[in-house]
Amino acid sequence: MNKLQLKHFVIEVMKQQGAGWHTVHKLIEHHYIEQEKWTLEELQALGFSKKLSASLIHFQQTYSYPEQDELLEMEAGLSFQSISIWDDEYPELLKHIAQPPWVLFVKGRTELLGREAAAIVGTRYPTSYGARCTKQFSRDFSLAGLTIVSGFANGVDTIAHTEAINTEASTIAILPCAITQCYPAHNFALYEQTAEQGLLISESMVAAPIHPGQFHQRNRIIAGLSRATIIIEGEMKSGSMITARHAMDMDRELFAVPGSIYSQKSNGPNFLIEKGYARMLLSSQQLFEELSWLKKDVNRYDASNEPALQETHRQESTLTEEEQVIYSYIKEQPRSINEIHEHTLIPFGHLNVLLLHLCIKQFIELQPGSIYIAL
Repeated sequence: MNKLQLKHFVIEVMKQQGAGWHTVHKLIEHHYIEQEKWTLEELQALGFSKKLSASLIHFQQTYSYPEQDELLEMEAGLSFQSISIWDDEYPELLKHIAQPPWVLFVKGRTELLGREAAAIVGTRYPTSYGARCTKQFSRDFSLAGLTIVSGFANGVDTIAHTEAINTEASTIAILPCAITQCYPAHNFALYEQTAEQGLLISESMVAAPIHPGQFHQRNRIIAGLSRATIIIEGEMKSGSMITARHAMDMDRELFAVPGSIYSQKSNGPNFLIEKGYARMLLSSQQLFEELSWLKKDVNRYDASNEPALQETHRQESTLTEEEQVIYSYIKEQPRSINEIHEHTLIPFGHLNVLLLHLCIKQFIELQPGSIYIAL
């Protein structure tokens, strides 16, 4: 079998009920892939159950072993691509994890697999602080040339993808479902945009109900594709902490954004920092200062040319003096209009106008309870 035929043979093996990563690993490790005929005794000797062994034997006996031209024609009719671990396009970093996916199903800009990447993950329900940190880091890193990897979940993941997707470095979304499915369903617009401007990745091509194990499998790919993983808010028992554990197991760089000691959503990153498992991340520049080799590889970010920070400075320079005072105060933490009035002594009528201008310019946002947060 050539690489293309091997890829499709493996895809079909993994469609068999009960078959998974270890099934393929054992078949390859013991050179059963090349055998013309499997026996029940041989497969059971590998540790497969009788049911799985019988299923695999039936599969092998009925598999048609298509020619390369037939497979190429079949692939041309699909809405997605497949990349096997034997293909040149397969990301090198991912090959070195404990259980690299045998096949990746992808939609979008496959060239992003060759770029340096950082993962940003966190809670599905971030605080205004967590959302703001996610926006800032995602924007700064992607403008600096790092592709942002995340898990397409609600909250931090969605914010990270949205902030990075319009940059050249863009974003990679690792799906917990089949490549043809969108989960969560209400992210369909982002799913379609990522398929055009970024990259969607899944380990499955067959749509099926999602089970919890798929989220764990997805998290290992997030960490595996990334030079560094950044945790922004997450409880102790959360997907973010599972991703952090994968990053540690892979000996990848791990950073965590510190949060309030009174917020359960900060328990995860604060714990990682306290135990020394993750480095505390306080600014965008810090990542490149601490990982100088990454700065060199990206070759877009240096102390004299900080595109993300310069862009932020240019935006803030458009504010009036009064707007700048208000914005700086709200940036510290969410504020009510009464707090802003007491701090600035600006009359309420004029203050309402200034706050409206800041909302229109998308520097701040009005939240339920008449609380203003910085964006």
